[in-house]
Amino acid sequence: MDCEKLGFLAIDNGDYQEAINIFQRAREKKKTANGYFGFGVANYGLEDYPTARWAFYKALELEPDNEEIKRFIFSVEQKIQQYQKQSSIAHMQSLFRVGKDYLEHYANGKWNKFFVKGINIGLGLPGYFPGEYAIKKGTYIKWFKQIAEIGINCIRIYTIHPPSFYEALYQYNMSSEKKLYLFQGIWIELPHDSNFDDGQYIAYVEKNIKDATDVIYGNIILPEKPGYPHGKYKYDISIYTIAYLFGREWESCAVNKFNELKGRVSKDYRGEFFSIRRGTPFELWITRICDFFQTNEYNTYKISRPLSIINWPTLDSLHHPSESNHEQELKTQGIRFISEICNENEDMESMDVSMIIQEKGPRLFATYHIYPYYPDFMNNDYLNKSNPYLFYLQEVKQHHGEQPVLIAEFGVPSSREITHWQKNGWHHGGHNESQQGKINELLMTSIRAANMAGGILFSWFDEWFKRNWLFLPYEIPTERNPLWFNIQDAEQNYGLLATYPTYPRKKVTLTGCKDDWSTAIILYEKNAELPSFTFHDGFDEARILKRLSVQHDEGFLYILLETEGSIDFEKAHYVIGLNTCGAESGELQFPFNIKLSSPLGLQFLIHLAGKQKSRILICHSYDKYLNVETHEIKPELSDQGMWVIMQSKANTRRISKDQKRFYPSRVFSMSNLRFGSLSNTSSYYNSISDFFFTENRIELRIPWGLINFTDPSSKLVLWKDKDGSTKKTDGIKIIALSYKPHEGCFLSKNTGLKTNATDSLPMNFSSEHIKTYFWEEWDIPIYHTYLKESYHRYKELLSRISEAV
Repeated sequence: MDCEKLGFLAIDNGDYQEAINIFQRAREKKKTANGYFGFGVANYGLEDYPTARWAFYKALELEPDNEEIKRFIFSVEQKIQQYQKQSSIAHMQSLFRVGKDYLEHYANGKWNKFFVKGINIGLGLPGYFPGEYAIKKGTYIKWFKQIAEIGINCIRIYTIHPPSFYEALYQYNMSSEKKLYLFQGIWIELPHDSNFDDGQYIAYVEKNIKDATDVIYGNIILPEKPGYPHGKYKYDISIYTIAYLFGREWESCAVNKFNELKGRVSKDYRGEFFSIRRGTPFELWITRICDFFQTNEYNTYKISRPLSIINWPTLDSLHHPSESNHEQELKTQGIRFISEICNENEDMESMDVSMIIQEKGPRLFATYHIYPYYPDFMNNDYLNKSNPYLFYLQEVKQHHGEQPVLIAEFGVPSSREITHWQKNGWHHGGHNESQQGKINELLMTSIRAANMAGGILFSWFDEWFKRNWLFLPYEIPTERNPLWFNIQDAEQNYGLLATYPTYPRKKVTLTGCKDDWSTAIILYEKNAELPSFTFHDGFDEARILKRLSVQHDEGFLYILLETEGSIDFEKAHYVIGLNTCGAESGELQFPFNIKLSSPLGLQFLIHLAGKQKSRILICHSYDKYLNVETHEIKPELSDQGMWVIMQSKANTRRISKDQKRFYPSRVFSMSNLRFGSLSNTSSYYNSISDFFFTENRIELRIPWGLINFTDPSSKLVLWKDKDGSTKKTDGIKIIALSYKPHEGCFLSKNTGLKTNATDSLPMNFSSEHIKTYFWEEWDIPIYHTYLKESYHRYKELLSRISEAV
């Protein structure tokens, strides 16, 4: 791959943000004037002029006589001078207030009810953690246009972004009729000892509040500090700011420990803007923070805008009969437990903002993150309801009465695996992009039907750094997680905007296109060699293996198996064996009565048997589901043919509060391979397809995480024992064979020879002839973006939902 040429292609396409990673990858290999120049042009296009200037001067050091570089330096110096003179008009006003059931917007001389149709925007582009602030101003502007086009009227951010975000929002709104309004989040970490009243912690919280307030008025310079945004905030976007959203999904254990620390004594509190009667210690703390929030803004800017506190079902004020606590469940099942350890029980604490009383200024509105699949009581409480999500929303709304309730997070991801079960099939994952769009539509429709103040979809783009609880132990090292894409992991796949490996498009489209494999490595190729056995049934050519090619990207291992004749799964099955972590580990014996031993241990076996029957198997000792309790997951050498399907437990068994009802655990298979194409023009389109075949070609797209890679960028595979959790691999050894199946089953037909395999790659089935697929490690991922099908479906829905109520 010539990364410099690829980078300039991205520049020509206007994909400046993607070009930054590409040129960084180029500079990993060799630092050239062209590479620095391209990096500078990409940053110039994104209006990051200081970085562009640095890159241009680095390029000029290597090519002092390059006139084009000199021209760009002259231009960027002018841009920097112009930027230093720019400022915004000071608005110092709020156009939003809290009304009955809804927020209200002042327009055309009157207050109008405003239904929130929002989207959450994160910070973690591929290759970066959020605290690295990799998103540039030009990217924000590009996104704002795409977001407004869908019919969204506001965006929510979780914390302070760099100055470029606010500049981009100001400039976009000044030039556009479709305004985008802002919910400014104030993210805070939990106190390490759960003492929310600690003086240093209070000072930390109040500083975050003051900074966020000054940021939206364009009235602060934040110093440079690792992990935090910095720079001069000079654009006043207060007129476009709806409200502040304070806090996070408060963890039950932290709230529990604080309430216990204060003796669980209910008290009253009266401040200048808010008061509460008989609130829990944590509710009192929240009320004091709210009062400080509005007092600070009013004293500084003579304005107090709407405010809300983040909440979620775990801290709701409803009773959930299906949800016993973890300790009681273990006791009922006769399992010993350590009582000193706090378990994150989902119904042991509450935070009720409906109790907070307005003394003056804007009222408080309620904000919840509510997904249809978590906690378990979201379904177990409502198993007799056709739409548990809607029924829960209605109960929440009933509790808050006329107080507006905003759903600030909801949605489903377009990931390959299911990581939490939902009664209607609205699971945490396991959806293609089309299904994602349909379910998001149903969720937003439920939010509107429940008389909520609106919904903010999670989220705008896919973030590779994220980890779901099910895959968290197997994406290591943590610091390299942003460098590769795991389509298995639900948390990485919520976006309407895909961030997908390689540029400018998908490396393999699963369409049978030969061009997709023009740069692949051919591991095996046969010319005129005869197969091991022929049945003379007219289908021998379907069982002749002709070629096996391999390639990869930041998300997948791709395999192309070609046969002499057309694929016919009724007459030919194919088995591809993978050795990912050493010849002396794994299973030696093939299944399906093939009567053949592998010359080296295999950890995975891909069985291609048709559109609905193909799957990937794993050797027993390497399976996470079966071995997680043993604390040892590594492939042992075996000749017993102990192949198993891969499974994941999405939900554990639960017991009701009265101990009279059990709710089963939910286990899903990860082994089934989905047939389909990745091209949205194909009738077989399915964004989470694993394989496709046409004529004599079978293409496979295997996620790295599915074959137990913990970090493909550094070639680490899962190898969990007393000495650690990973092992470095030299590469992947691959073998393939074919056989004729008995009608209607997986077993092979007898050939009358020692083996029932009809052909193999390599032809000489011995260890010295088995080849290995190698690849270079990487520290910068290359990716491209595209709007998912769910984007277009959600656009259709929002066009039917009026902003006015």
